[in-house]
Amino acid sequence: MASSVKDLKGFNSVFESTLNNDILDGLVEFFDWGLLEKGNYFNVDLEEQSPRGKDYSKFRMVTNNHFSSGQLWAASRSNWVWQSGIAGVGGNTAPIVGSDHTNPGISGVYVDGDFHPVTSTGTYSHNIDYFNGRVLFDTALPTGSLVQAEFSHKWINVVYAASLPWLREIQRDTAEPSDNFSEQDRGDYNAPAEARLQLPAIAIEVVPVRKFKGYQLGGGQWVYTDVLFHCIAEDEVTRNKLVDIVSLQNDKTIELFNSNTINSSGAFPLNVANTPVSGALRYPDLITTYPGGALRLTNMTVQKMDIMGGDLFGGIVRATTEGIKTNI
Repeated sequence: MASSVKDLKGFNSVFESTLNNDILDGLVEFFDWGLLEKGNYFNVDLEEQSPRGKDYSKFRMVTNNHFSSGQLWAASRSNWVWQSGIAGVGGNTAPIVGSDHTNPGISGVYVDGDFHPVTSTGTYSHNIDYFNGRVLFDTALPTGSLVQAEFSHKWINVVYAASLPWLREIQRDTAEPSDNFSEQDRGDYNAPAEARLQLPAIAIEVVPVRKFKGYQLGGGQWVYTDVLFHCIAEDEVTRNKLVDIVSLQNDKTIELFNSNTINSSGAFPLNVANTPVSGALRYPDLITTYPGGALRLTNMTVQKMDIMGGDLFGGIVRATTEGIKTNI
């Protein structure tokens, strides 16, 4: 039935997700999943040593006013892989997330050499914050404890433009723990994980360019929305790689998911603690279970390639997204 002349069209409620946010969510999830399938991760084994003799698996105690000293511990790299079902690429082993898709994620943590599974109760009961690469214990550990874990972290971080440098501190040299990684109240690791952007990264934003074209007689329109992909790395070769990865998706059609249906169904993959829920839906599951229509990426152009400092390189890829809105 046609909408009334007094009604706003294109959305049902001011509290629903609308087109700009749907585009952003879809692009972030599409690139994040697509890169994982192309091997965008590093596995960290217990006591694995960096070229400079640093323990990749070792955590540092995090000072946070919301928790007691000794409750929160963090790895040197954030954005851990939680998605199951990723096969190894180029001879690499699959990410360390277990084989149980019903309960994806790492199996637990080590404290002073003893293993404690995620199902632990009592003193060593804990939750794992995959996005920020942290472990939160229910009970504070002694501050001198040795906390370690085996996990996989993503290399290229796909984020929203709200995570760009003007709102976050760019954290350099995170390929291995820095010399001051374990020191309290010193160095860049003293900043909360939420305030740091680890590189390389692709940050996506919608820009204020929107055009329409009639779709069919009786209603509906083609909607054209421009987006920017900010590609940031610590070296020119990696920056060039990010620009190529994005721009080569020209004329690629991707699937979106319906964020409003996901919200009303309570089917978010991660809970408020950034831990995957039982049966957490990955990008392929979301677009299959909660389809939100197709989106085509067109007119990919490389707009800028900058050296923003001696060890900071940036590039911008602009694209036009093309989709159909049937309710306008």
